[in-house]
Amino acid sequence: MKQTWTCGCGAVGFTVAPKGGTRAVCYCDSCRGFVRSLGAGEILDKAGGNDLFQVAPEAVQCTHGADKLAWTKMTAKGPARWFTTCCKTPLANTLETNRIPFLTLQTAYISGEDRLAPVEIRVNTDAAEGTAPAAKSGMGRLIREFALRALKSRISGGWRRNPLFDTSGSPIGAKVIPSDL
Repeated sequence: MKQTWTCGCGAVGFTVAPKGGTRAVCYCDSCRGFVRSLGAGEILDKAGGNDLFQVAPEAVQCTHGADKLAWTKMTAKGPARWFTTCCKTPLANTLETNRIPFLTLQTAYISGEDRLAPVEIRVNTDAAEGTAPAAKSGMGRLIREFALRALKSRISGGWRRNPLFDTSGSPIGAKVIPSDL
């Protein structure tokens, strides 16, 4: 069953096939800083964790509003962080290329997030603003699940259907410097 991701004002929407995705909460300064720079700090948990849903890019499709997307990088080595330009809703993280099939969506904007797998993975808990809830797993499991999903995506060719990149592999949105958010 597909679920939907919708920005705060409704101008941008995606469908998400949650089967095979991984839900994780990240406590790194970059995730927290990105969300807060957009004025969406209320989606962070009490310890400053960002609830994310990592899926194969081909499991996500833009239904409307692709022309209202942009991305930034909070750190030189960090991921590309996508947001909507209409209402500054944090959307997703990818790499700057679609060649490595990596996509994590902001869980807070997925309809029926309670129907997603429960959070079992918490990463970068040493950077939490307080005590992060206990987790069953950490970075090792997140990397293993990503690697398996990425391998399947590459073998099937699904990586080419990333909704945030055009057919030539270029990001569909404009790059914005963090100070302009």
